[in-house]
Amino acid sequence: MGSAVVDLGTYRTREGDLVHAWFDSTGILMAEREGPSGRVRIEPSAITNAVKLSDDPFWPEGEAPMQGVLWRE
Repeated sequence: MGSAVVDLGTYRTREGDLVHAWFDSTGILMAEREGPSGRVRIEPSAITNAVKLSDDPFWPEGEAPMQGVLWRE
């Protein structure tokens, strides 16, 4: 039985998509859904009935998503 994404790790949704969840530098839980249309940033609480596959949020590739950085002078 699956549950909502509430902790860092990699999950598989009922539809077969992978969800990668991690904490950003400020401690906020972020999530990215990887499906047929590519990777899309999502609200972690929007994913329910997901099964946790790994404690590694970037499994299986090991690549962290690119974080946007604002340039300041």
